[in-house]
Amino acid sequence: MNKTMEKEYKWRADELLLNRALLWASSRIGSQSRTIRMESSYFDTADGMLRNKKAALRLRRENERTVCCMKLRGEEESTDGLRAHEEYQCDAGTLEDGLRQLPEKGAPEALCGELLHAELKEICTVSFRRCAVLLQEQDTVCELALDKGELRREGRSAPLCEIELEYVAGDEKAFHALAAELADQLDLVPENESKLARAMKV
Repeated sequence: MNKTMEKEYKWRADELLLNRALLWASSRIGSQSRTIRMESSYFDTADGMLRNKKAALRLRRENERTVCCMKLRGEEESTDGLRAHEEYQCDAGTLEDGLRQLPEKGAPEALCGELLHAELKEICTVSFRRCAVLLQEQDTVCELALDKGELRREGRSAPLCEIELEYVAGDEKAFHALAAELADQLDLVPENESKLARAMKV
């Protein structure tokens, strides 16, 4: 199966920047927004099997939908907020159900099978409210995500506030140009760490 590559820019934010980004998006032709309540739980083995493989496994409730997701990161680290990695996901009520389905979506069958027989534990959680705005310019489609919530690990917590712009379809050059325009207009600072990486530092 073909790899499913996720490409997205991520920037640090505060309440003011979230509002300014929403105004920026709302002023563009073809923008459509929706609000999603996200409750994410991340899992790994006691010896950090997934961490060592530069992978992440997540079960996330998105309003009334529950989604299992596996991400596989490349060797290159982000320096400008742009992240590109393999991402596979499916609707699943439990982690086990998700791991059985993910190979059909293209995820590594051997890794999913190994995880099904491993003792997985929740390593951190991330809860946030997302305002998702679908943007379309000619044949280029992307999603602007405005996230505000909390990172939690072992009884400790830290605030979460960030802006993401994810490529969906069309001309990738136009997607990068749109990201550059947004970052320039709002004077955004890149966020080079994932939610998982930041939650693990709480």
